[in-house]
Amino acid sequence: MVIVEIGIKLDQGFKYYDNLLKSHGLTNDFKVITHDIYYTNKSLDGLSESEMKNACIRLRSHNHTNYKVQNNLINGLDVEEVSNHEFNDFENRLATFGYKKIFDTTKKDYHYYKDGMSSKIQLQQIEGVGTLVYYDNKDYYKFDLETQRKMLIDDLNSYGFHIDYDSLGLDKLRTLYYGREMFSKNQKG
Repeated sequence: MVIVEIGIKLDQGFKYYDNLLKSHGLTNDFKVITHDIYYTNKSLDGLSESEMKNACIRLRSHNHTNYKVQNNLINGLDVEEVSNHEFNDFENRLATFGYKKIFDTTKKDYHYYKDGMSSKIQLQQIEGVGTLVYYDNKDYYKFDLETQRKMLIDDLNSYGFHIDYDSLGLDKLRTLYYGREMFSKNQKG
C-alpha cells in the first residue's frame, strides 16, 4: 500500500487560502505552532524526504510545550519528553552517540474540515520555506501513486485551488538540506 501526501507550495499568502477554504464551506478547526528539531549521525545525501525523516531523531513541541522525542533511533535512550530546562543536557547526550542537529524548523499549521470529508486540508506556513497546502486521504490509499495524486489534486481543486496534475510537491527537509527547492510526487515517499 502506498500512502500519498501532496505538499504544494502556494503562490499567494496564507490569508488568501484561508479565505478560499472558508468560502468553500470549510472550517479552520485546529491550529498549532510546531517546532521540530531533527538530529542525525548519518549523511542525508541522496535520500528521499521519507528516508531523511526516518534517518533522524525528531524533537517536536506544540505551542511552546515540552518536546516529544519521536523516532528514537538509539537503544538505551529511554527519553520520551524533554523540557526546555533539560534541553541542553539532552543535546549533549545525543552528541555522545554522534548525533548532531541538522534541521530546526518552525511552522504554523492550520487544519480545515467540513462534514463529509474523510481527511483534513492543512495550510502550513513554514519558516524559511513558504506557505504550503498538505493533503492526503485514507480513502485513496488502495490506489496507485498516480491515481492518488490525481484524486487529491481533484479534491483540492474542488475547493478553489488551481493545481495541475504535473505539479510536484515541495519536500521540506530536502529543501532545507540542499538550500534550494526540491520537489517530488509524494511528500510521504
